[in-house]
Amino acid sequence: MAQTDRDALYARLRSIESDLANASWAISDVERKLSSIDGAMSSLPSRLATIRERGYAAMGHLEKSIDLLAKKWAEASPAIKQSFYGSVQPLTAQIRALQSEVQGLRAGAALGGTVLGWASVGRISAEASALRARVFAETSRINASIGEFLGGIEAIDRDLKIAENTMRLFSYASFPLKPGESPVLAIEGKIMTKEKCDGTLYFTNQRFIFEGTREAVLEKKLFIATKKRVERMVLVEQPIGALQGISKGRVGLVAWTGIYIRFKPELGLEEMPFDVKGWEADVITRFFQYIVGGEADRDIAAIKGIAQKEAPALMVIRCPNCGAPYTREIYKGQTSVQCEYCGTSILINPEALHGTA
Repeated sequence: MAQTDRDALYARLRSIESDLANASWAISDVERKLSSIDGAMSSLPSRLATIRERGYAAMGHLEKSIDLLAKKWAEASPAIKQSFYGSVQPLTAQIRALQSEVQGLRAGAALGGTVLGWASVGRISAEASALRARVFAETSRINASIGEFLGGIEAIDRDLKIAENTMRLFSYASFPLKPGESPVLAIEGKIMTKEKCDGTLYFTNQRFIFEGTREAVLEKKLFIATKKRVERMVLVEQPIGALQGISKGRVGLVAWTGIYIRFKPELGLEEMPFDVKGWEADVITRFFQYIVGGEADRDIAAIKGIAQKEAPALMVIRCPNCGAPYTREIYKGQTSVQCEYCGTSILINPEALHGTA
């Protein structure tokens, strides 16, 4: 046989192998997804229990989301798995049989047996094409059935990773939490004011804090630092209610994505830019609204089993020293104010002011 005929046969065999490989991958992909869903239904509750045990009480929707998804999967999975393991996975044996035939034709062609190869290739090609079409139709139907579960798992996993990372970063923080204060979000970033500094943005149900970090050299040998220590210092600390808004935008001279934090005008503080990743900027703006809207406090109270009560319609804060009333705005999360008349520090209960017992 001429070389051109052999090359043409090889090209036809490669096309058949491609069809069979695609069909085999489609089956394996569905099997992997089914295994992934089963694994997630087992791991998501334990991951949630772990962060709750570590003190993360925000995102109260997670319990309901995981429970609802697990119930739906328990109802739907028997039929889905029966369809896959009964009708789809057995097609793997047919794929392997055709692959074996193709390998045999390829080996025969290498030895000069091209006439037999061309006599069989048409049949094998038609069978491979039909098998591929059947596999794609069956797996597409199953993929449509499990798409809701994969999407739900992805959303829950994303929020769990945020919570897990938040508790990891809070474990490094140099500042203590106040009574009634609970972690909500922590994101690593860089403050982009005149004195730029890497650090972490912390959001609790009461405060916003930016803690900067720097490496302190403890020991040098031949001008090379051999021992270092990470030092942490609180650079920004404000009651959460002192923040007027957070917006996503560019920071720096390059098109870096970040956030801009604006404070209430009466504080006299300039807008602060922070360099964070694009998706992190979206997370920060989402969680800021979650906190200031009161939903975080409600979730935290529910998870911790704390009864909530309505805040008084009007609460007058008076100075314990001179008795004068405090007339300025008291921000959500604020724990003390200064008397406008005598300068005495007045301790206040942020929980009472904002409706949490």
